[in-house]
Amino acid sequence: QKYQDYDKVRNYHDKTFLISKETPDAWEVNQEAFEGDSGLHHPAGVIQTELSKGEAIYETPVGAMQFRVKLTSGESFMNSFLFGAANEQQEVNALSEKFRSKNYLQSTANDYRKYVEAGHGCLEINTPDKEFDHFVNHWLPRQIYYHGTTNRLSTDPQTRNFLQDHMGMSYIQPEVARASFLTALSQQKLSGAMPDGILVHPEAELKYINQVPHTDHCVWLPICLKAYLDETGDYQILNEKLPFADSDQQSSVFDHISMAMRWLIDNRDERGLNYINQGDWCDPMNMVGYKGRGVSGWLTMGTTYALLTWVEICTELNQTDEIQEFDEKIKELQRAIKNHLWDGKWYARGITDNNVKFGTSQDNEGRIFLNTQAWSMLAECADRAQQVSMIEEVAQQLESPFGVELLAPAFTSMREDIGRVTQKFPGSAENGSVYNHAAAFYVYSLYMQGFHEVAFKVLRKMLPMGEEDLVARGQLPIFIPNYYRGAFKQYPATAGRSSQLFNTGTVHWLYRCIVDGLLGLKGTKEGLMIQPNLPSEWSDIQVKRAFRGAVFIVQMKRGESQSIYVDGQVLNDNCITEIQVNHTYHVEVVVS
Repeated sequence: QKYQDYDKVRNYHDKTFLISKETPDAWEVNQEAFEGDSGLHHPAGVIQTELSKGEAIYETPVGAMQFRVKLTSGESFMNSFLFGAANEQQEVNALSEKFRSKNYLQSTANDYRKYVEAGHGCLEINTPDKEFDHFVNHWLPRQIYYHGTTNRLSTDPQTRNFLQDHMGMSYIQPEVARASFLTALSQQKLSGAMPDGILVHPEAELKYINQVPHTDHCVWLPICLKAYLDETGDYQILNEKLPFADSDQQSSVFDHISMAMRWLIDNRDERGLNYINQGDWCDPMNMVGYKGRGVSGWLTMGTTYALLTWVEICTELNQTDEIQEFDEKIKELQRAIKNHLWDGKWYARGITDNNVKFGTSQDNEGRIFLNTQAWSMLAECADRAQQVSMIEEVAQQLESPFGVELLAPAFTSMREDIGRVTQKFPGSAENGSVYNHAAAFYVYSLYMQGFHEVAFKVLRKMLPMGEEDLVARGQLPIFIPNYYRGAFKQYPATAGRSSQLFNTGTVHWLYRCIVDGLLGLKGTKEGLMIQPNLPSEWSDIQVKRAFRGAVFIVQMKRGESQSIYVDGQVLNDNCITEIQVNHTYHVEVVVS
């Protein structure tokens, strides 16, 4: 549409090709001809004796090849295919010639094997739950690795996604995570605000959702960086000097994050609650605060947790001025949350431009939201009685056989003071699905507050495993999707169906839940802390944990009193310090 774009789009690789190493006997490229009257579930092209070798001239294409091979007993037939995109036919021809060369396939296979091996996680577990083991050892780090190496196939990933994706990469390729945190912070504004998307290519520009102002991006800086610091002990990163998007002024990473925290603190109303603008973590909650008055309960809790995390880092660095400054603001925020958002049994989600509180017992739809229950525990603004009450309400109102729903009951019609989230089909996406990202936040909060049995129960439901369960979800057990269909009480027939959406921040938080919470093999500035929280049905497990250049072979088993032995010596304070690179430590842990 824009002639100015021609020089860019003329070089797009928009010619799709499929090449076979062996010459096909017949083929079809016209989808309608291939399907016939029976459709893709029983296509005519498969039923008929030979494909028609047709054409598809500006018609919907298909790539179907037919090979007639006669095999005697014990014989085999091997073929290879190259599927891809090119700019011009000459490029296709060149790729075809390369594909048919003697060593191309083996070389490509070796390169891919090396690529996959570089994405191993820091854990190998052996527990009574073998399906869980396989998922954690193999598929979960693979999904984290994909996010960290592809940036979700975007040149302008949302800031929150970019930071959380590289929180996960801290466990797999920490050097990639480090560089990505620096990239993100160099695009911060001098005001302390973070952009809605991170530009990861020189020609990238902010598109679509990143043109809509969201208010949560600063929250993720200390939270995600803390995982990197715990895993690597690389506090030197805080001294790195970086510019700003709108200024050549150079400031340390430490100062950049402090400025982001002050931006969050300043972005509040007279009650002390954070403005939501056109969305927070929930992208389509776009009409709560577009007039400039609506506030987010979740974001206020997120700000509090971000500050608590930053104060913890400041304490490690003995930054007394920042500790005092931010401690004061934490108390202000916690008071505001308790005074304005507690609804008697759970926390409300927010307050609209028209001063209407929502996510409360007075609402027929969207009565309770998961995120404010999880993050109120992380923000330490719910006492023990409130925590127990919230967990009970989540179990009663949000829990389903397929996990924990994001909100309930799902909205069935537009609510104009909340926005587009209420227009989504009930039980899909943010409107009451089993939204795994939010469920992972909830699991993490449960582990952090000591509700270990509940945490593992919720965590285990997130994974598609077992034949009957796989059929219900309609998904292979090789990744965690963005969501499963929810609204279990409203639409039980469709609940549990997988969205099949592979991009999700869920996996990074789930890995952190397993490392820090379930296994309790968490990094600190000094070394490796050992505080396991095994579910009651596990009597003993084995873990291989890679950490700061060393390997820890850990045997955990039940006993009358807790004890830890490292290479045969008693460990008195739960933390292994002065870790030697290339050393293999043998650890025995007795948990009561």
